[in-house]
Amino acid sequence: MRNIAGFVRMAAIGLPFLFAVSAAQAQSGPPTAEELAAQINALKQDYEKRIAALEAQIAAMKAKPPAAAAQAAPASRPSMRTGDNAFNPAIGVVLNAMFVDRSEEEVGLPGFQLGHESERPAKGFSLGHSELSMSGNIDDKFRGALVLGLGAHDGETEVELEEAYVQTLAGSGLPDGVRLKAGRALWTFGYLNEQHAHSDDFSDRPLPYRAFLDGAYNDDGLELSVVLPGDIYSEVGGGLFRGGDVPFGGSDSGREAWSAFARIGGDVGSNSALRLGAYVLDGEAVNRAGAPHAHAHEDAHAHEDEHEDEHEDEHAHEGEEGHEDGEEHGHAHAEYFSEGSFAGDTRLFGVDFRYTWAPTGNARDSELILQGEYFRRSESGVYTISEDECTVSREEIDEDPGEPEIPVNCEEHSETERLNGDANGWYAQAVYKFLPQWRVGARYARLSPPSDAELDNNLSTVSAMLDWTNSEFGRVRLQYNREAFGDVRDNQLILQYVMSLGAHGAHAF
Repeated sequence: MRNIAGFVRMAAIGLPFLFAVSAAQAQSGPPTAEELAAQINALKQDYEKRIAALEAQIAAMKAKPPAAAAQAAPASRPSMRTGDNAFNPAIGVVLNAMFVDRSEEEVGLPGFQLGHESERPAKGFSLGHSELSMSGNIDDKFRGALVLGLGAHDGETEVELEEAYVQTLAGSGLPDGVRLKAGRALWTFGYLNEQHAHSDDFSDRPLPYRAFLDGAYNDDGLELSVVLPGDIYSEVGGGLFRGGDVPFGGSDSGREAWSAFARIGGDVGSNSALRLGAYVLDGEAVNRAGAPHAHAHEDAHAHEDEHEDEHEDEHAHEGEEGHEDGEEHGHAHAEYFSEGSFAGDTRLFGVDFRYTWAPTGNARDSELILQGEYFRRSESGVYTISEDECTVSREEIDEDPGEPEIPVNCEEHSETERLNGDANGWYAQAVYKFLPQWRVGARYARLSPPSDAELDNNLSTVSAMLDWTNSEFGRVRLQYNREAFGDVRDNQLILQYVMSLGAHGAHAF
Protein backbone atom coordinates (compact mmCIF):
# COMPACT_ATOMS: atom_id res chain seq x y z
CA MET A 1 0.00 0.00 0.00
CA ARG A 2 2.96 2.36 0.66
CA ASN A 3 4.19 1.80 -2.91
CA ILE A 4 0.78 2.73 -4.26
CA ALA A 5 0.64 5.87 -2.11
CA GLY A 6 4.13 6.89 -3.27
CA PHE A 7 3.21 6.35 -6.90
CA VAL A 8 0.07 8.45 -6.45
CA ARG A 9 2.11 11.21 -4.79
CA MET A 10 4.65 11.29 -7.62
CA ALA A 11 1.94 11.31 -10.26
CA ALA A 12 -0.04 13.98 -8.45
CA ILE A 13 3.00 16.24 -8.24
CA GLY A 14 4.66 15.54 -11.57
CA LEU A 15 1.76 15.61 -14.03
CA PRO A 16 0.25 18.98 -13.01
CA PHE A 17 3.74 20.43 -12.96
CA LEU A 18 4.34 19.45 -16.57
CA PHE A 19 0.99 20.87 -17.65
CA ALA A 20 1.66 24.12 -15.78
CA VAL A 21 5.11 24.52 -17.31
CA SER A 22 3.76 23.95 -20.84
CA ALA A 23 1.00 26.51 -20.35
CA ALA A 24 3.35 29.14 -18.93
CA GLN A 25 5.76 28.69 -21.79
CA ALA A 26 3.01 29.06 -24.34
CA GLN A 27 1.77 32.35 -22.83
CA SER A 28 4.78 34.37 -21.60
CA GLY A 29 7.93 32.59 -22.49
CA PRO A 30 10.35 30.75 -20.20
CA PRO A 31 9.62 31.27 -16.43
CA THR A 32 12.25 32.34 -13.95
CA ALA A 33 13.65 30.01 -11.27
CA GLU A 34 11.76 31.81 -8.51
CA GLU A 35 8.45 31.42 -10.37
CA LEU A 36 8.97 27.70 -10.91
CA ALA A 37 9.81 27.12 -7.24
CA ALA A 38 6.66 28.97 -6.13
CA GLN A 39 4.48 26.91 -8.47
CA ILE A 40 5.98 23.64 -7.23
CA ASN A 41 5.37 24.54 -3.58
CA ALA A 42 1.76 25.42 -4.30
CA LEU A 43 1.17 22.13 -6.12
CA LYS A 44 2.80 20.15 -3.31
CA GLN A 45 0.54 21.66 -0.67
CA ASP A 46 -2.62 21.04 -2.76
CA TYR A 47 -1.97 17.42 -3.66
CA GLU A 48 -0.59 16.45 -0.27
CA LYS A 49 -4.01 17.33 1.13
CA ARG A 50 -5.73 15.18 -1.51
CA ILE A 51 -3.39 12.22 -0.89
CA ALA A 52 -3.96 12.41 2.87
CA ALA A 53 -7.72 12.28 2.32
CA LEU A 54 -7.41 9.19 0.08
CA GLU A 55 -5.19 7.41 2.60
CA ALA A 56 -7.74 8.09 5.34
CA GLN A 57 -10.48 6.49 3.21
CA ILE A 58 -8.34 3.40 2.62
CA ALA A 59 -7.66 3.02 6.34
CA ALA A 60 -11.38 3.29 7.11
CA MET A 61 -12.20 0.56 4.54
CA LYS A 62 -9.62 -1.80 6.12
CA ALA A 63 -11.07 -1.30 9.58
CA LYS A 64 -14.64 -2.09 8.44
CA PRO A 65 -15.65 -5.86 8.76
CA PRO A 66 -16.03 -7.40 5.26
CA ALA A 67 -19.09 -9.43 6.24
CA ALA A 68 -21.00 -6.62 7.90
CA ALA A 69 -23.84 -6.90 5.44
CA ALA A 70 -24.07 -10.67 5.90
CA GLN A 71 -24.03 -10.29 9.70
CA ALA A 72 -26.96 -7.97 9.54
CA ALA A 73 -29.19 -10.75 8.10
CA PRO A 74 -30.97 -13.05 10.60
CA ALA A 75 -28.89 -16.22 11.16
CA SER A 76 -31.99 -18.38 11.65
CA ARG A 77 -33.33 -17.72 8.14
CA PRO A 78 -30.88 -18.96 5.46
CA SER A 79 -30.92 -17.37 2.05
CA MET A 80 -33.05 -19.16 -0.55
CA ARG A 81 -32.08 -17.21 -3.67
CA THR A 82 -33.50 -18.42 -6.94
CA GLY A 83 -30.07 -18.35 -8.54
CA ASP A 84 -28.57 -20.74 -5.99
CA ASN A 85 -28.49 -24.46 -7.03
CA ALA A 86 -27.64 -25.75 -3.55
CA PHE A 87 -31.22 -26.96 -3.01
CA ASN A 88 -31.88 -28.28 -6.52
CA PRO A 89 -31.55 -32.08 -6.75
CA ALA A 90 -28.69 -33.44 -8.84
CA ILE A 91 -29.90 -36.18 -11.19
CA GLY A 92 -27.57 -38.74 -12.70
CA VAL A 93 -27.66 -41.97 -14.69
CA VAL A 94 -24.98 -44.66 -14.81
CA LEU A 95 -25.05 -47.05 -17.76
CA ASN A 96 -23.21 -50.31 -17.15
CA ALA A 97 -23.24 -53.13 -19.69
CA MET A 98 -20.90 -55.96 -20.57
CA PHE A 99 -20.09 -58.93 -22.78
CA VAL A 100 -19.08 -62.14 -20.97
CA ASP A 101 -17.61 -65.40 -22.18
CA ARG A 102 -16.69 -68.29 -19.89
CA SER A 103 -15.57 -71.89 -20.14
CA GLU A 104 -17.86 -73.47 -17.50
CA GLU A 105 -21.65 -73.30 -17.44
CA GLU A 106 -22.50 -74.57 -13.95
CA VAL A 107 -20.13 -73.10 -11.39
CA GLY A 108 -21.19 -71.41 -8.18
CA LEU A 109 -19.72 -71.01 -4.72
CA PRO A 110 -20.09 -74.42 -3.04
CA GLY A 111 -20.77 -74.02 0.65
CA PHE A 112 -22.31 -70.54 0.33
CA GLN A 113 -25.76 -69.22 -0.48
CA LEU A 114 -25.94 -67.12 -3.63
CA GLY A 115 -28.23 -64.16 -4.24
CA HIS A 116 -28.93 -62.17 -7.36
CA GLU A 117 -25.98 -59.83 -6.85
CA SER A 118 -23.48 -62.62 -6.14
CA GLU A 119 -24.18 -64.62 -9.29
CA ARG A 120 -21.82 -64.52 -12.22
CA PRO A 121 -22.95 -62.14 -14.99
CA ALA A 122 -24.98 -63.71 -17.79
CA LYS A 123 -23.04 -65.16 -20.70
CA GLY A 124 -22.93 -63.04 -23.84
CA PHE A 125 -24.31 -59.51 -24.04
CA SER A 126 -26.14 -58.31 -20.94
CA LEU A 127 -27.21 -55.27 -19.04
CA GLY A 128 -25.00 -55.29 -15.97
CA HIS A 129 -26.15 -53.00 -13.21
CA SER A 130 -27.29 -49.53 -14.24
CA GLU A 131 -28.45 -46.82 -11.83
CA LEU A 132 -30.69 -43.78 -11.63
CA SER A 133 -29.80 -41.40 -8.80
CA MET A 134 -31.12 -38.16 -7.33
CA SER A 135 -29.48 -36.24 -4.49
CA GLY A 136 -29.32 -32.76 -3.02
CA ASN A 137 -29.60 -30.57 0.04
CA ILE A 138 -33.05 -30.63 1.66
CA ASP A 139 -32.32 -27.46 3.65
CA ASP A 140 -29.41 -26.06 5.62
CA LYS A 141 -29.35 -29.05 7.98
CA PHE A 142 -30.16 -32.17 5.92
CA ARG A 143 -29.20 -33.82 2.66
CA GLY A 144 -31.08 -36.63 0.90
CA ALA A 145 -30.40 -39.21 -1.80
CA LEU A 146 -32.33 -41.79 -3.80
CA VAL A 147 -30.71 -44.50 -5.95
CA LEU A 148 -32.59 -47.02 -8.07
CA GLY A 149 -30.75 -50.03 -9.47
CA LEU A 150 -31.70 -51.49 -12.85
CA GLY A 151 -30.71 -55.06 -13.62
CA ALA A 152 -31.77 -58.18 -15.51
CA HIS A 153 -32.32 -61.61 -13.91
CA ASP A 154 -33.63 -64.61 -15.83
CA GLY A 155 -34.42 -62.40 -18.80
CA GLU A 156 -36.59 -60.03 -16.77
CA THR A 157 -35.70 -56.42 -16.01
CA GLU A 158 -35.86 -55.62 -12.30
CA VAL A 159 -35.92 -52.31 -10.46
CA GLU A 160 -34.40 -52.30 -6.99
CA LEU A 161 -34.38 -49.57 -4.36
CA GLU A 162 -30.69 -49.46 -3.46
CA GLU A 163 -30.56 -46.31 -1.37
CA ALA A 164 -33.09 -43.85 0.06
CA TYR A 165 -31.68 -41.90 2.98
CA VAL A 166 -31.22 -38.55 4.68
CA GLN A 167 -28.11 -37.39 6.50
CA THR A 168 -27.16 -34.37 8.55
CA LEU A 169 -24.97 -31.56 7.28
CA ALA A 170 -22.40 -29.43 9.08
CA GLY A 171 -24.30 -26.81 11.04
CA SER A 172 -27.27 -29.09 11.75
CA GLY A 173 -26.84 -28.60 15.50
CA LEU A 174 -24.81 -31.77 16.12
CA PRO A 175 -21.26 -31.41 17.47
CA ASP A 176 -18.50 -30.84 14.94
CA GLY A 177 -17.54 -34.04 13.11
CA VAL A 178 -20.76 -35.90 14.04
CA ARG A 179 -23.01 -37.19 11.25
CA LEU A 180 -26.29 -39.09 11.45
CA LYS A 181 -27.59 -41.08 8.48
CA ALA A 182 -30.98 -42.81 8.35
CA GLY A 183 -32.97 -44.79 5.78
CA ARG A 184 -31.65 -47.43 3.38
CA ALA A 185 -28.01 -47.04 2.43
CA LEU A 186 -24.76 -48.81 1.64
CA TRP A 187 -23.53 -48.84 5.22
CA THR A 188 -20.00 -48.62 6.57
CA PHE A 189 -18.41 -52.06 6.45
CA GLY A 190 -15.08 -52.56 4.75
CA TYR A 191 -13.95 -50.43 1.85
CA LEU A 192 -16.07 -51.51 -1.10
CA ASN A 193 -19.43 -51.74 0.66
CA GLU A 194 -19.97 -47.97 0.80
CA GLN A 195 -19.49 -47.46 -2.93
CA HIS A 196 -21.62 -48.61 -5.83
CA ALA A 197 -20.33 -51.51 -7.89
CA HIS A 198 -19.74 -49.41 -11.01
CA SER A 199 -17.11 -47.43 -9.06
CA ASP A 200 -15.00 -50.55 -8.39
CA ASP A 201 -11.63 -51.06 -10.02
CA PHE A 202 -12.77 -54.44 -11.39
CA SER A 203 -15.90 -55.56 -13.24
CA ASP A 204 -17.09 -57.87 -10.46
CA ARG A 205 -16.96 -57.90 -6.68
CA PRO A 206 -14.31 -60.13 -5.05
CA LEU A 207 -15.29 -63.52 -3.59
CA PRO A 208 -15.76 -62.41 0.07
CA TYR A 209 -18.34 -59.79 -0.92
CA ARG A 210 -20.22 -62.27 -3.09
CA ALA A 211 -20.25 -65.01 -0.45
CA PHE A 212 -20.87 -63.03 2.75
CA LEU A 213 -22.80 -59.91 1.62
CA ASP A 214 -24.44 -60.82 -1.71
CA GLY A 215 -22.45 -57.98 -3.23
CA ALA A 216 -23.12 -55.30 -0.59
CA TYR A 217 -25.00 -54.70 2.65
CA ASN A 218 -27.76 -52.08 2.19
CA ASP A 219 -30.27 -52.69 4.95
CA ASP A 220 -32.82 -50.29 6.49
CA GLY A 221 -31.61 -48.50 9.61
CA LEU A 222 -29.52 -45.63 10.91
CA GLU A 223 -25.83 -44.96 11.48
CA LEU A 224 -23.90 -42.48 13.62
CA SER A 225 -20.30 -41.58 12.77
CA VAL A 226 -17.84 -39.26 14.51
CA VAL A 227 -14.69 -37.83 12.92
CA LEU A 228 -12.36 -37.18 15.85
CA PRO A 229 -10.36 -33.93 16.04
CA GLY A 230 -6.65 -34.13 15.35
CA ASP A 231 -4.03 -33.97 12.62
CA ILE A 232 -4.60 -37.63 11.67
CA TYR A 233 -7.92 -38.71 10.19
CA SER A 234 -9.75 -40.97 12.65
CA GLU A 235 -13.41 -41.99 12.63
CA VAL A 236 -15.57 -44.20 14.83
CA GLY A 237 -19.23 -45.10 14.60
CA GLY A 238 -21.94 -47.70 14.58
CA GLY A 239 -25.47 -48.42 13.47
CA LEU A 240 -28.74 -50.21 14.17
CA PHE A 241 -30.48 -52.04 11.31
CA ARG A 242 -33.59 -54.00 10.47
CA GLY A 243 -31.69 -57.18 9.56
CA GLY A 244 -33.51 -57.76 6.29
CA ASP A 245 -30.47 -58.01 4.03
CA VAL A 246 -27.67 -60.58 3.76
CA PRO A 247 -25.97 -61.74 5.99
CA PHE A 248 -29.23 -61.75 7.95
CA GLY A 249 -31.99 -62.00 5.35
CA GLY A 250 -35.03 -61.67 7.60
CA SER A 251 -36.39 -59.84 10.63
CA ASP A 252 -39.06 -60.53 13.24
CA SER A 253 -38.60 -57.42 15.38
CA GLY A 254 -37.41 -54.98 12.71
CA ARG A 255 -34.19 -54.28 14.65
CA GLU A 256 -32.18 -57.48 14.44
CA ALA A 257 -28.69 -56.17 13.59
CA TRP A 258 -26.04 -53.70 14.71
CA SER A 259 -22.58 -52.59 13.60
CA ALA A 260 -19.48 -50.85 14.92
CA PHE A 261 -16.38 -49.58 13.12
CA ALA A 262 -13.19 -47.57 13.52
CA ARG A 263 -10.92 -46.12 10.83
CA ILE A 264 -7.67 -44.20 10.83
CA GLY A 265 -5.58 -42.74 8.03
CA GLY A 266 -3.57 -39.88 6.68
CA ASP A 267 -0.65 -38.84 4.51
CA VAL A 268 2.51 -40.93 4.48
CA GLY A 269 5.23 -38.65 3.21
CA SER A 270 4.46 -36.11 0.51
CA ASN A 271 3.00 -38.27 -2.27
CA SER A 272 1.25 -41.18 -0.54
CA ALA A 273 -1.57 -41.91 1.90
CA LEU A 274 -2.76 -44.88 3.96
CA ARG A 275 -6.09 -45.84 5.55
CA LEU A 276 -6.85 -48.77 7.89
CA GLY A 277 -10.20 -49.94 9.24
CA ALA A 278 -11.83 -52.56 11.47
CA TYR A 279 -15.53 -53.52 11.43
CA VAL A 280 -18.11 -55.82 13.01
CA LEU A 281 -21.65 -56.60 11.83
CA ASP A 282 -23.77 -58.69 14.19
CA GLY A 283 -27.38 -59.86 14.31
CA GLU A 284 -29.91 -62.65 14.06
CA ALA A 285 -30.73 -64.32 10.77
CA VAL A 286 -34.34 -65.36 10.26
CA ASN A 287 -34.53 -68.03 7.55
CA ARG A 288 -31.83 -66.54 5.37
CA ALA A 289 -31.82 -68.21 1.97
CA GLY A 290 -30.25 -67.66 -1.41
CA ALA A 291 -32.10 -66.67 -4.55
CA PRO A 292 -34.43 -69.47 -5.78
CA HIS A 293 -32.47 -69.98 -8.99
CA ALA A 294 -29.02 -69.16 -7.60
CA HIS A 295 -27.68 -72.55 -6.59
CA ALA A 296 -24.16 -73.74 -6.34
CA HIS A 297 -22.84 -76.38 -8.67
CA GLU A 298 -25.48 -78.98 -9.51
CA ASP A 299 -23.64 -81.38 -7.26
CA ALA A 300 -21.34 -79.52 -4.88
CA HIS A 301 -19.63 -82.79 -4.03
CA ALA A 302 -19.00 -83.72 -7.64
CA HIS A 303 -15.54 -82.18 -7.29
CA GLU A 304 -14.93 -83.95 -3.98
CA ASP A 305 -14.87 -87.53 -5.29
CA GLU A 306 -11.95 -88.52 -3.17
CA HIS A 307 -13.58 -87.05 -0.09
CA GLU A 308 -16.85 -88.84 -0.81
CA ASP A 309 -15.11 -92.17 -1.37
CA GLU A 310 -13.63 -91.95 2.10
CA HIS A 311 -17.11 -91.79 3.60
CA GLU A 312 -18.95 -94.05 1.17
CA ASP A 313 -18.54 -97.18 3.26
CA GLU A 314 -19.41 -95.29 6.42
CA HIS A 315 -22.63 -93.97 4.92
CA ALA A 316 -23.58 -97.40 3.62
CA HIS A 317 -22.99 -98.88 7.04
CA GLU A 318 -25.24 -96.25 8.60
CA GLY A 319 -27.95 -97.11 6.09
CA GLU A 320 -27.80 -100.78 7.02
CA GLU A 321 -27.91 -100.25 10.78
CA GLY A 322 -30.54 -97.51 10.74
CA HIS A 323 -30.73 -93.77 10.93
CA GLU A 324 -30.57 -93.23 14.67
CA ASP A 325 -27.06 -91.85 14.65
CA GLY A 326 -27.71 -90.06 11.38
CA GLU A 327 -30.73 -88.28 12.77
CA GLU A 328 -28.94 -87.15 15.92
CA HIS A 329 -25.45 -86.52 14.60
CA GLY A 330 -25.94 -86.39 10.85
CA HIS A 331 -23.00 -85.45 8.68
CA ALA A 332 -23.05 -81.89 7.40
CA HIS A 333 -22.99 -81.35 3.64
CA ALA A 334 -22.27 -78.42 1.41
CA GLU A 335 -25.86 -78.54 0.15
CA TYR A 336 -27.10 -77.28 3.50
CA PHE A 337 -24.96 -74.17 3.23
CA SER A 338 -25.57 -73.66 -0.50
CA GLU A 339 -29.27 -74.48 -0.90
CA GLY A 340 -30.69 -74.46 2.63
CA SER A 341 -32.02 -71.67 4.81
CA PHE A 342 -30.27 -70.49 7.98
CA ALA A 343 -31.77 -69.35 11.29
CA GLY A 344 -29.56 -68.26 14.15
CA ASP A 345 -26.92 -65.78 15.22
CA THR A 346 -24.40 -64.51 12.70
CA ARG A 347 -21.42 -62.21 13.15
CA LEU A 348 -19.14 -60.84 10.46
CA PHE A 349 -15.73 -59.32 11.22
CA GLY A 350 -13.72 -57.32 8.71
CA VAL A 351 -10.47 -55.39 8.35
CA ASP A 352 -9.26 -53.40 5.37
CA PHE A 353 -6.37 -51.29 4.13
CA ARG A 354 -5.86 -48.93 1.20
CA TYR A 355 -2.56 -47.33 0.19
CA THR A 356 -2.15 -44.78 -2.60
CA TRP A 357 1.06 -43.41 -4.08
CA ALA A 358 1.48 -40.76 -6.77
CA PRO A 359 5.06 -41.13 -8.16
CA THR A 360 4.99 -37.71 -9.84
CA GLY A 361 3.11 -35.96 -7.06
CA ASN A 362 -0.03 -35.69 -9.22
CA ALA A 363 -2.46 -38.63 -9.07
CA ARG A 364 -4.07 -37.52 -12.33
CA ASP A 365 -0.90 -38.40 -14.22
CA SER A 366 0.24 -41.57 -12.44
CA GLU A 367 -0.92 -43.48 -9.36
CA LEU A 368 -0.45 -46.83 -7.63
CA ILE A 369 -3.25 -48.20 -5.42
CA LEU A 370 -2.81 -51.20 -3.11
CA GLN A 371 -5.96 -52.47 -1.42
CA GLY A 372 -7.13 -55.50 0.54
CA GLU A 373 -9.83 -56.79 2.91
CA TYR A 374 -10.28 -59.81 5.17
CA PHE A 375 -13.68 -61.14 6.38
CA ARG A 376 -14.51 -63.81 8.93
CA ARG A 377 -18.07 -65.03 9.51
CA SER A 378 -19.08 -66.90 12.65
CA GLU A 379 -22.56 -68.45 12.87
CA SER A 380 -24.47 -70.51 15.39
CA GLY A 381 -27.82 -71.95 14.35
CA VAL A 382 -29.56 -74.45 12.12
CA TYR A 383 -29.61 -75.02 8.38
CA THR A 384 -32.72 -76.49 6.78
CA ILE A 385 -33.21 -78.04 3.35
CA SER A 386 -36.78 -78.34 2.10
CA GLU A 387 -37.89 -80.42 -0.87
CA ASP A 388 -41.26 -81.26 -2.36
CA GLU A 389 -41.96 -85.01 -2.71
CA CYS A 390 -44.71 -85.57 -5.26
CA THR A 391 -46.53 -88.73 -6.32
CA VAL A 392 -48.75 -89.49 -9.29
CA SER A 393 -52.38 -90.47 -8.80
CA ARG A 394 -52.71 -94.03 -10.16
CA GLU A 395 -56.51 -93.65 -10.50
CA GLU A 396 -56.18 -90.83 -13.05
CA ILE A 397 -53.62 -92.79 -15.07
CA ASP A 398 -55.88 -95.87 -15.20
CA GLU A 399 -58.86 -93.77 -16.34
CA ASP A 400 -56.99 -92.11 -19.20
CA PRO A 401 -53.71 -93.88 -20.06
CA GLY A 402 -53.00 -91.32 -22.81
CA GLU A 403 -52.69 -88.43 -20.37
CA PRO A 404 -49.19 -87.52 -19.19
CA GLU A 405 -48.26 -88.37 -15.64
CA ILE A 406 -48.86 -85.17 -13.64
CA PRO A 407 -47.91 -85.14 -9.96
CA VAL A 408 -50.99 -84.29 -7.94
CA ASN A 409 -49.98 -85.22 -4.41
CA CYS A 410 -47.05 -83.19 -3.10
CA GLU A 411 -45.69 -83.02 0.42
CA GLU A 412 -42.91 -80.81 1.68
CA HIS A 413 -40.07 -82.73 3.24
CA SER A 414 -37.39 -80.91 5.23
CA GLU A 415 -34.14 -81.89 6.88
CA THR A 416 -32.53 -79.75 9.55
CA GLU A 417 -28.97 -79.78 10.85
CA ARG A 418 -27.31 -77.69 13.56
CA LEU A 419 -24.09 -76.66 11.86
CA ASN A 420 -21.08 -74.49 12.50
CA GLY A 421 -20.92 -71.79 9.85
CA ASP A 422 -17.43 -70.43 10.56
CA ALA A 423 -15.86 -69.29 7.27
CA ASN A 424 -13.41 -66.67 6.05
CA GLY A 425 -12.25 -64.98 2.89
CA TRP A 426 -9.93 -62.23 1.68
CA TYR A 427 -8.66 -60.42 -1.39
CA ALA A 428 -5.71 -58.22 -2.31
CA GLN A 429 -5.37 -56.08 -5.42
CA ALA A 430 -3.05 -53.59 -7.10
CA VAL A 431 -4.04 -51.00 -9.70
CA TYR A 432 -1.47 -48.87 -11.52
CA LYS A 433 -2.22 -45.82 -13.66
CA PHE A 434 0.72 -45.69 -16.05
CA LEU A 435 -0.79 -42.98 -18.27
CA PRO A 436 -3.46 -40.38 -17.45
CA GLN A 437 -6.15 -42.42 -19.28
CA TRP A 438 -4.83 -45.98 -18.88
CA ARG A 439 -4.72 -48.34 -15.88
CA VAL A 440 -3.75 -51.95 -15.36
CA GLY A 441 -4.64 -54.08 -12.34
CA ALA A 442 -4.39 -57.51 -10.75
CA ARG A 443 -6.42 -59.12 -7.96
CA TYR A 444 -6.33 -62.37 -6.02
CA ALA A 445 -9.28 -63.54 -3.91
CA ARG A 446 -9.62 -66.61 -1.70
CA LEU A 447 -12.59 -68.12 0.12
CA SER A 448 -12.64 -70.90 2.72
CA PRO A 449 -16.02 -72.71 2.97
CA PRO A 450 -17.67 -73.29 6.36
CA SER A 451 -15.85 -75.87 8.46
CA ASP A 452 -18.86 -78.21 8.64
CA ALA A 453 -19.47 -78.17 4.89
CA GLU A 454 -17.01 -81.05 4.42
CA LEU A 455 -15.36 -79.39 1.43
CA ASP A 456 -11.64 -80.01 1.29
CA ASN A 457 -10.84 -77.33 -1.27
CA ASN A 458 -10.90 -73.56 -1.06
CA LEU A 459 -12.25 -71.30 -3.78
CA SER A 460 -9.96 -68.78 -5.45
CA THR A 461 -10.03 -66.26 -8.28
CA VAL A 462 -7.18 -64.59 -10.15
CA SER A 463 -8.16 -61.45 -12.08
CA ALA A 464 -6.35 -59.12 -14.44
CA MET A 465 -7.80 -55.97 -16.00
CA LEU A 466 -6.95 -53.13 -18.36
CA ASP A 467 -9.17 -50.06 -18.59
CA TRP A 468 -9.27 -46.81 -20.54
CA THR A 469 -10.90 -43.72 -19.05
CA ASN A 470 -11.72 -41.05 -21.59
CA SER A 471 -13.03 -38.73 -18.86
CA GLU A 472 -14.52 -39.01 -15.39
CA PHE A 473 -17.82 -39.82 -17.13
CA GLY A 474 -16.75 -42.77 -19.29
CA ARG A 475 -14.66 -45.92 -18.87
CA VAL A 476 -14.11 -49.09 -20.92
CA ARG A 477 -12.59 -52.18 -19.27
CA LEU A 478 -11.28 -55.58 -20.38
CA GLN A 479 -10.94 -58.19 -17.63
CA TYR A 480 -9.91 -61.82 -17.32
CA ASN A 481 -10.91 -64.08 -14.39
CA ARG A 482 -9.78 -67.60 -13.57
CA GLU A 483 -11.97 -69.15 -10.88
CA ALA A 484 -10.79 -72.39 -9.30
CA PHE A 485 -12.49 -74.93 -7.04
CA GLY A 486 -10.97 -78.36 -6.76
CA ASP A 487 -10.33 -79.63 -10.28
CA VAL A 488 -12.72 -77.13 -11.90
CA ARG A 489 -11.27 -74.10 -13.71
CA ASP A 490 -13.61 -71.47 -15.07
CA ASN A 491 -11.95 -69.00 -17.47
CA GLN A 492 -13.94 -65.79 -17.87
CA LEU A 493 -13.50 -62.88 -20.26
CA ILE A 494 -15.40 -59.65 -19.55
CA LEU A 495 -15.67 -56.53 -21.73
CA GLN A 496 -17.44 -53.73 -19.88
CA TYR A 497 -18.34 -50.08 -20.29
CA VAL A 498 -19.43 -47.69 -17.52
CA MET A 499 -20.84 -44.34 -18.68
CA SER A 500 -22.30 -41.57 -16.50
CA LEU A 501 -24.83 -38.94 -17.54
CA GLY A 502 -25.45 -35.93 -15.35
CA ALA A 503 -24.26 -35.63 -11.77
CA HIS A 504 -22.29 -38.37 -10.09
CA GLY A 505 -20.61 -38.59 -6.73
CA ALA A 506 -16.90 -38.16 -6.18
CA HIS A 507 -14.82 -41.28 -5.61
CA ALA A 508 -13.85 -41.99 -2.01
CA PHE A 509 -10.27 -42.27 -0.81
